[in-house]
Amino acid sequence: MRRSPAVHSNPRNRIPFTCQAVERLLCEIGGARLGRAVSPYDDFFELGGDSLSIIGIATAARERGLPVRSSEVLRFPVPARLAEHLTLPRSTAPRVRPHALDPDAAPPPAVDGVRVLPVADGREDGLLCVVHSQSHVLAERNAVASWAQGRAVVGLSLPGAGGPVSTDGTGVTDGEPTVAEAAERCLAALLAHRPTGPYRLAGFGHGAVVAFEMAHRLRRLGADVALLALIAPPAGPAPGETAAGLDELLTGRLATLAGRFALTGDEDIDDIHARFHDAGWYEEVDRPQDLPGLQRAWARIDRAVREYDYPPYDGTAVLVADGPTPHPAERAWSEAPERLTVHRLDLGLASSLPVIGDPRVGDLMRKVLEA
Repeated sequence: MRRSPAVHSNPRNRIPFTCQAVERLLCEIGGARLGRAVSPYDDFFELGGDSLSIIGIATAARERGLPVRSSEVLRFPVPARLAEHLTLPRSTAPRVRPHALDPDAAPPPAVDGVRVLPVADGREDGLLCVVHSQSHVLAERNAVASWAQGRAVVGLSLPGAGGPVSTDGTGVTDGEPTVAEAAERCLAALLAHRPTGPYRLAGFGHGAVVAFEMAHRLRRLGADVALLALIAPPAGPAPGETAAGLDELLTGRLATLAGRFALTGDEDIDDIHARFHDAGWYEEVDRPQDLPGLQRAWARIDRAVREYDYPPYDGTAVLVADGPTPHPAERAWSEAPERLTVHRLDLGLASSLPVIGDPRVGDLMRKVLEA
């Protein structure tokens, strides 16, 4: 029988709730205190709350088993932000490494190559190709299908966890993958499906960076790239930050998943898969035993993305970023800033899942696809 992902006794983590469960609890308590519905992205103060009501929310949360201080609710009055603050590990926190997600103790995923996934039927002359992230493929497919407006849409999966594939097609290399290698594999799949343009490309998360490199390569080949849309690409390391190694990135990834999903480290892979699925993560992964290898794949492509240097680009593009600071990709349009539309959200979240389903992003994409 499937166990509930909501609450678990977890002596090694500070918060015994999943991130999603914390959100739900704070919305419920906040709604009762403020007398109105509260979404995970609402600000308690903007809904009419004051310091006293915020303290009351913190008190009620503690009575429900959520160890949160009033000062934390005052600092993070948005449920989704407070939930991530409480559940995601900090640099000084002990790091839980879920044994069942350790890729060294599990086989590689069943599928390692790039897959072409039909997303929406429609007119081929308006085809949109989407490069998916690793974690939220189903949510991305649903979002893109809502943008389609009668055009055909196909999705490309990022290369899997079996290691990088050499550019000459001879097989797996000994090194780590690069964005260029991932883009070449995705581009080969796209050209086999659609040999001629115009091309409209979009990408989510790590897939957005791969989509950028694909667009850059297509334009070098003389192809018509009518649109490039980058949805929540990772910002990369801060200036002066030391590049993290693969093991460090993997350890951080597993610790983040442990905090987000209230894992103690001893759950079996079926339980972890159920918690992921209930929260909208890895919903397209049918075999739970593929999850460990996919974490290795995430660390590999994350390292590649962190090391990627965006080349100059002057094509028509849209960038959706969460946060007020400029994204490194914006420098690529330094010679043609008028060709780039930047849409900044203020969610301030580590997860890209809310960005994917944000109605403002959907409205923007439908508008640019109509142009």
